[in-house]
Amino acid sequence: MSLATICGVTLLRSLIISILGVLLSRPLSHLINAGHSKRAFLLLILILAPFLVPELIVGYAWSLISLKLVHYPLLIELIYSSLVLLKVVPVGIVCFYFSSPFISTEADYIRKSVNSNSTQLSDLKTHWSFFLWKHVLPSLPVGALLFLLAFQEFEMASLIYRDSWMVWIFDAQAGGVPISETVSFLTGPLLIELVVIVGVLYFLSRIRLQPRLDQLSNVKKTSFSSTLQSWGYVLAAFLVVVVIPFSLTGWGGVISLGSLFQNQLQLTETLRECTWGLVYGVTSAIAAWGMAAFFFSRNQPRQLKILGFLFCLPGLCGSLTLSIVMANLFLTESGHWLYDTPLAFFIALVLFLFPRAVFLKLIILASQENDSLFLTRLLSRSKNHTQSQSGGHLHWSVNGKMQYWAVVLLAFWAYWDVTISSILAPNNTMTSSIRLYGLMHYGQNSVLSAMTFLSFCIPVLISLLFFPIVRKLWMTVSDRSTMNETF
Repeated sequence: MSLATICGVTLLRSLIISILGVLLSRPLSHLINAGHSKRAFLLLILILAPFLVPELIVGYAWSLISLKLVHYPLLIELIYSSLVLLKVVPVGIVCFYFSSPFISTEADYIRKSVNSNSTQLSDLKTHWSFFLWKHVLPSLPVGALLFLLAFQEFEMASLIYRDSWMVWIFDAQAGGVPISETVSFLTGPLLIELVVIVGVLYFLSRIRLQPRLDQLSNVKKTSFSSTLQSWGYVLAAFLVVVVIPFSLTGWGGVISLGSLFQNQLQLTETLRECTWGLVYGVTSAIAAWGMAAFFFSRNQPRQLKILGFLFCLPGLCGSLTLSIVMANLFLTESGHWLYDTPLAFFIALVLFLFPRAVFLKLIILASQENDSLFLTRLLSRSKNHTQSQSGGHLHWSVNGKMQYWAVVLLAFWAYWDVTISSILAPNNTMTSSIRLYGLMHYGQNSVLSAMTFLSFCIPVLISLLFFPIVRKLWMTVSDRSTMNETF
């Protein structure tokens, strides 16, 4: 099948997934709790879990099922599309929750309460205008984001053997096609992505002057049946994308960990590759988060924020496009000596993570209340040591904890990246995701499941281990800054 045909198939699939994702995520957004309690945090994890599970693990788990259905390609396509849909819906839920509505609840109530045909609020044009501004226009940016996520999905499509433009180009590049020729393959997919991105930016610039409404005050009260259906979907998505993959791989991995630990060479290679993945992931995540904090702080001028959005473009175009373009830039007479160094890999990871860091930064800014932040900072600067210490604890709970988990999430995404690592990572610093991706194409076995399970547990355990350490450092720095300001 030609690249143009496969690109068209991916385009149609992604368009359908984005439309269904918008229709599903809008009514599910009321499930999010805006509080800072442990219950609200666990609820958010349950909703976001299908998106947070690496595609490599989901594709590996479901690949065995797809092989048994090899004679039913339509059923395999339905399984793959459903998996992608379940993974992108949590992003839509978060976007709808934090986005401001264009039509207030009061205005919509007035329109519905007027039934007279003689009024201007009851004619067809007004009904269509209300429908457009209430449902269609607010869904366009969210739908575009879901489209890009579905259009750029790679690992599951490769392991389940589904047609995707990223798989076609990646296989061509891995098969020995010169990088200069591979760049030419990106013309069609890149044009589609740029049309979507530029269209959304133009739309957002046109509605920038519209009055902003309080999104939290416009949340509707849902019925018990609607809430029950929403919870049914969330639990079903958690079962399909989280429970089933980890039950298929995690259980076999736990049983075979003993065999993996006995093979010292295999264990050493796995730990070394996981270490390199952590090093690249943590450093690139901190750099991307620092850039997002610099460009998108509350008091930054609009020109600097526009520049920040321009820096988001390479990452929004996808990891494969970014890595191939970076490789083409470094494989020149002036830059070839830097190609086999960590520099190109690090820059590509930072650019890939930057739009995700901006997304997380904007979510944190939208969820924070200025009054709460001001009061915690004021309390932490108190001359009374007990009050200043309490202020530091509150500031960590309101601001520091969310920043820590945002950096952890960015590092986790970089740790499990396959395309950038495969194309740009130096040979002596290969990450675990590359070797796991290659081995997963040969089928499932207990040792590979153990390696996958161990590779997943290492970053999770390290993030949990460093949480109290970072919290202590945060408190120490906060106390020292308070003492410097006092004296």
